[in-house]
Amino acid sequence: MRGWIRLRYLVILGLLLPLLGGCGGGGSHPPIVVEPGLVGIDDRPSVSVTAPELTIEYALPGIAGTFVATLLSDQPTDGDIAFDPVRGSYTITQGPDTLLFGIDRLAPNEPEYRAFLDFPLDGTTGQAVIPLDATILSASLTVFVNFVDFATTVPVLLDLVRYSVSSGLVPTDYSSAPLAVRAFDIFNTDAGRDVVINVTPLMAEAQFRALADFQLRFLLGP
Repeated sequence: MRGWIRLRYLVILGLLLPLLGGCGGGGSHPPIVVEPGLVGIDDRPSVSVTAPELTIEYALPGIAGTFVATLLSDQPTDGDIAFDPVRGSYTITQGPDTLLFGIDRLAPNEPEYRAFLDFPLDGTTGQAVIPLDATILSASLTVFVNFVDFATTVPVLLDLVRYSVSSGLVPTDYSSAPLAVRAFDIFNTDAGRDVVINVTPLMAEAQFRALADFQLRFLLGP
């Protein structure tokens, strides 16, 4: 199912590269918000150099100095949801090697994708634990962009969300109300490299709410 996406990406990239020049509220987001741009994020757990990575610097009460933890996303819990605006239907893909967000102009009915990342904070995947009494000093998310199609600049909304780890993504997660939002741009020149995103306010909100997982949703911005 995903093979044609990769093949199409390679063909389009080969055609566009000669013609083209980083990463730089509340309320739910309705489907299809802007003109198309489609972004693929690498999410292969066996390739740690390109796996989504969350780096957190924090302090603990009564302890001098600061601590730094680096977490990889839980790839089986990551996924994307595509909304078909003609059929009004949703297609959920859990744990793909490439997460998609944006509008696919080459697919029938031009579905809009939204991508989801999950970072457990309680050590359930054998990684570092972020103590509930920690004060978040900074947090950054690093993702490897496989491709950027149809646009030179893609406006992005990055939402802090909550979805079930045990049962996985469901259609209502596509437009659920975010807990916090971060806006930024991805450029066609980001294809094939890491993009680092400041997510300190989102992580601080997750810590304030004592969330066991730091969960994010990528979607097209206005």
